[in-house]
This record gives sequence, C-alpha cells and structure tokens, in this order.
Amino acid sequence: MSIKFKITDSTIAQLNEHLFPDDGKEAVAFVLCGHVIDDTYTILLAHKVIPLSYDSCLVRKHDYVQWLTQDFVPILNEAEKNNLAIVKVHSHPKGYSQFSDVDNESDKELYPSIYSWSESDLPSLSAILLPNNELIVRHVSDSGIFTPVSVTIIGDEVHNTPVEFSLPREVSDFEVRNLQVFGSKTRDTLSRMNIAVVGCSGTGAPVIEQLNRLGVGELKLFDPDIVEHKNLNRITNTKTVDADTKKFKVLAIKETLNDIGLSTKISAFPRNILDPEAILEIAVCDFIFGCVDSAEARCLLNRISNYYLIPYIDIGISLDADGNGGVNNISGKVAYFQPGKSDHITRRSVLPVTLEAEALKRSSPKTYQERLDEGYIKGVIENSPAIIPVNTYASSLAVMEFLARVHNYRNEPNCNFAEQVFCLVNNFYEAKNESDFTIPLGTNKILGRGMTSLLLDMPDFSREGGI
Repeated sequence: MSIKFKITDSTIAQLNEHLFPDDGKEAVAFVLCGHVIDDTYTILLAHKVIPLSYDSCLVRKHDYVQWLTQDFVPILNEAEKNNLAIVKVHSHPKGYSQFSDVDNESDKELYPSIYSWSESDLPSLSAILLPNNELIVRHVSDSGIFTPVSVTIIGDEVHNTPVEFSLPREVSDFEVRNLQVFGSKTRDTLSRMNIAVVGCSGTGAPVIEQLNRLGVGELKLFDPDIVEHKNLNRITNTKTVDADTKKFKVLAIKETLNDIGLSTKISAFPRNILDPEAILEIAVCDFIFGCVDSAEARCLLNRISNYYLIPYIDIGISLDADGNGGVNNISGKVAYFQPGKSDHITRRSVLPVTLEAEALKRSSPKTYQERLDEGYIKGVIENSPAIIPVNTYASSLAVMEFLARVHNYRNEPNCNFAEQVFCLVNNFYEAKNESDFTIPLGTNKILGRGMTSLLLDMPDFSREGGI
C-alpha cells in the first residue's frame, strides 16, 4: 500500500523555527501524525510538532547531528497512547537535497526500535527539511528498507510532490488547450487529484462539469436528493427522464459524464454529509468543494477539513426576488478554507443561532416547531430561488479559485483571496485576506487528528465498536 504525507504550511513554519536556528547546524524534531486509510493509500496527517532540544543533541554540525535516544522515549509513549504515527524530521542547512549515507545508517538503527516499541501497524517516516521549505520524505520499514513518500503541503497554495512525476504520455485532444494554459505539471497534478463535491445541485453541478473537462483524476459526488422537474432549470448533466424516474442526482450526473467518456473517474454517493460513510469517503480526498445550503453541513466540512487536512472551497448564493419579476439582490460568496486557519464561525458566514436551529430541526422536529412557534428561535430558510447563470457564475469563480491554489497564476498573493464576495445588482466585488479572520480556539487539538475511535470526536457519529 502506498503512503502519502500531508502537512500544513503553518506546521512547516513551526519546524523551520526549530530546525534552522541561524547557527548553520542540523537539528531534529518529530511530528506526531493522525492517519486515514483506504484501499489504496495510508495517509499520514501532521498533527503535532515536538522539537528535540538542542541540549539533547550530543553533536550538531552543518552536515551531522547525533542525539540522545533516551529523550525520544516520551515521544514514543505519546504516540502509542494516542495511536499516532511518528515522523522524524531533521534539517540540511546547506540544502543537500537527499538522504546522506549517515542518514541511512541512522535510520536503519533507529526505526526497528520504533516499531518494536509500538503495537500499532502505522508506518513511520523520515524526512529532511531544506531551507527553501522543500520537504523530502521516505518510509522506513522495520527491516530498514527505504521507500519514497508523496508529500502535500497545504496553505495559501497546495503543493503536491508525488513519489515520481508521471512518465510522458500521449495528450488527449480534449486536454490540448488545458495544457497550453497550465502546462504538463499542473495537468499531471490534476490527473492525480481525488476531489469531493458535496451538494450536486445548482452550484455543485457546474463545478462538476468544469472539473470533468479539466481532467481531474476522480470526482466523488455526494447528494442524497433525487432529480425533480423543478430543478432541471439549473442542474447540468441531468435529463427530463431522470426527473420522471426519480433518479438520484449523483447517479444521473455520473451516468451522463460516463457517456461523455473523458478521463475522470466518477464515483457517486447518494448520501447525506451527516452519514459516517460519506465522511470516510471524503476523508481520503485531496480537495473539497462545498456546494451546500445548510449551516450544519458547512461547519461539518470545516471540521473534516481540519481533521483530515483537506483544503475546502465553499460556494454560497443569495437571490432575493419578489416572485413577480422583481429582483432585489443577486449576491454570492466563494471562500477558501485551509486546515488550521479560520472557519465559517469565525468568519461569521455561519451564525451559531442558525447552526443550533438546523441541528434541532434535524434531531427533534417537534421541539424545533414548538420553539419556532413560541418565538425562541428563527426558522431555517428553505427553497430559495435559483437560476443557472448566477449559479454558474459563482461556480466558475470557485473553480478558478481552486486552480489558483494548485497553479498560482495571480499577480497578487493568494492570501488576499480567502473570501470573495460579489453583488451583481450593485456591481460590487470585494476580496478579503486570511489575516482579516481569526483562528478558532482549540484548532491545534484537532488539526490532522485523522481517524479517532469516535468519528470526528462527535457523539452524533457514535457507532458500536467505533470506527
């Protein structure tokens, strides 16, 4: 089984602070990692940095470091207690971009003891951090065999370093113009990506259409609803017969995209985002598009993003019409969320009172109605009007935002576009910086935590025997 390693640029910054102390000498730190596993990959998720003190190092030189293994015991105990994997990271201050013979001998000596200490089957990794923030990672087996590991660094940009770049291959005719714009490296990156689209109606369907034409590797579609005649006005790749037969939206879209016959693999899940099986499918994805209406679903996607280190783009639309041809407002928002940074609550794109009302309506409809009738809560908004030009406008902005994160084409820094708000009635556009928002308290405790005995540490997902 192949191994992937995910880490945020904020965690890279923590490592930099310790591993490059301006004395030009090597240093050592450890990263404890959560994990998620599917049939193809074991994905290790950087959760917590533990620096090894400089005093614990017997020798520190520009090309060599030796440290006291006894100081490693508490780290082993913490990893064992919390079912976390271990990544040893050391610096190469001179920028030497491969493991040295000394590194090889050191790893062959250290890693058998790591495996013998733990009862876990999780892999252990060894990594080098270079001064330019490049991270070189390998798996070290219990017998001392080295295997390269693909690395994803997530921040204002998403940097994917595969184990090896794809061999040159014939370019399909439909890819030629994509290649002219973004080049072979980004084309290959897209072809390896597994992207979740949660919500496959007004904004989700145009997102799916664009990602399919861009040649992404796999699209996972999540939506529990069926096609109805009333929403044929805006759901691309659905047909009248789908509404006649009450076909699930995701299955209808998958069928049409398969008929189109491009290279993207389409996987359809007619499930609600609150379904644990849906969450586990999303957990192994490389990117999330949230095309949902509910506050509860939006906040859950933030939580998934943090636990499994998945960047997430959210799309929201507001169309205020009087029903008789009068339009008061056409506005929308495209927001990029990176793990470990701001979320819907701190950005106030979701209000706690709305979240509470939705959760109550789902869990106890009778109590919800009683409190609504008594005026204690504000009702949940449903069935807002929507038309395809507005939805497609917002969806195109979202896909371009995704492309900016994997292939930075902007003259301005990507951090300036954490959130983009527009109003088509008043010809208004505003972009906000990530620094305009705060990070929720406790985020570091869940960042990269991955699989836990209770899914996302949420009682709503308790299952006999755990996950």
